[in-house]
Amino acid sequence: MLLRRAVLSRSLLLALAMLAHSCASPSVAARATTPLARPHEPEPPGPVKHVIVVTIDGLVPDSYLQPAAHGLSVPTLLGLVSRGASSDGALSVFPSVTYPAHTSIASGVLPAHHGVFTNASFDPLEKNHDAWRWYAEDVPAPRIWDVAYAAGYRTALVDWPVTVGAKATYHVPEFWRAKQPEDVKLIRALSTPGLFESVSAAYPDFRAGFRAQDVTDEAGTDIAEYLVLHAQPHLLFLHIWQVDAAQHKYGLWSAEARAAIENADRQLGRLLAAVERAGLAPDTTFVIGSDHGFANVTRCVNPRVLLRQAGLVTLDATGKPSAWQADVLSATGAAYVYLNDPHDPTLEARVLQIFEDARKSGTSGIGRVLSRSEVSALGGDPSAFLALEPELGTYFGSGRDAYETPPTYKAVHGYDPNRPEMKASLILFGASIPHGKLEGARLIDIAPTVARLLGVTLPHADGRPLAVVAAAKP
Repeated sequence: MLLRRAVLSRSLLLALAMLAHSCASPSVAARATTPLARPHEPEPPGPVKHVIVVTIDGLVPDSYLQPAAHGLSVPTLLGLVSRGASSDGALSVFPSVTYPAHTSIASGVLPAHHGVFTNASFDPLEKNHDAWRWYAEDVPAPRIWDVAYAAGYRTALVDWPVTVGAKATYHVPEFWRAKQPEDVKLIRALSTPGLFESVSAAYPDFRAGFRAQDVTDEAGTDIAEYLVLHAQPHLLFLHIWQVDAAQHKYGLWSAEARAAIENADRQLGRLLAAVERAGLAPDTTFVIGSDHGFANVTRCVNPRVLLRQAGLVTLDATGKPSAWQADVLSATGAAYVYLNDPHDPTLEARVLQIFEDARKSGTSGIGRVLSRSEVSALGGDPSAFLALEPELGTYFGSGRDAYETPPTYKAVHGYDPNRPEMKASLILFGASIPHGKLEGARLIDIAPTVARLLGVTLPHADGRPLAVVAAAKP
């Protein structure tokens, strides 16, 4: 059945809000709220007036499907599942990494159509200083906040990937450059004027938690909570990421990862409490999800080395590449192979042979070599010659010297999104959401669902509004 209007369970929301309220900043809990919204501003015509989208980067569905089995205490997530609609595992994108997935969440289209194919920029001559795909102007597909902002609705983007230069009413982009404290000054300059100062005044610990490339989940939630209380945006996107970082560094279900998941659960509770305090609960829908799953790994291999050994990459005296015929862009659980001359059949045959021979050896850690047509079927980069997928338990690095190097990660993602390990989390809760299951959910379905909730049109989406299979009455 299609999404339909349902009365929000205020008793549940109040219980969750009270739980989170005890963890909220005391200074903010006592502060009177004066919305920044202006009376003449339009409101969305849809079933709800406010949608809050939160991604917990790397959260696997078992975090709310089987929390006790992993020693987790996640009362907020469990409360949302008990009254909302949840997925047992939503389909991510290829490769199943943060920036392509977040761009698909916001646009409703596959990477082949929005152009963000990996986190990092392809940089075969290493001139761009490890740049990532930060810039909104690189995404030709409209994202749901573009549509909402153009219609005059209040929008807010908090630490969301690929949003530098995005048009929104309130905006703090995810960005870093030198990986130094000075980067925070650059982020402030790119953000809504005065927002940093306002949040800093309301939350004494905010500045300590806001560090470029290391924004704590608390600091990101500080901004989002402040905006809910003072601006009441019609559409808010928040990205919190410390679960992803902990799982990479310590492994899936490690003590550190579990602590990060429980902390993310507390931040969700803070937002629920803020919505209740702002009087928005009866007209707000939450979309809580992740961008990908995770798998533990024990081995790192560097497929770029095979191209260097074949003479297809030339290094200068300092070890930097000075010329290339073929190169690899790694995304840990996957990699793209690009050709400098994509119309050279001899080069194509040679590069294909290199990676097929490595795969067939049984010792390279390369599990699959995907052709252009296979990449296209997954919605990946149409300009790539090939894609590679490592064997589960192995991931791809980007080194050029040694083929196998000691792993720096204990868990990664990026593999084919059809693998069960790569399934993402997804929960809908609040106004217009009946209790039930989200069957066959995909990340590309989120933006069309948000569009329907707000009553706006998202053109050219690959996804479709999510249907909720209502739970059977006891």
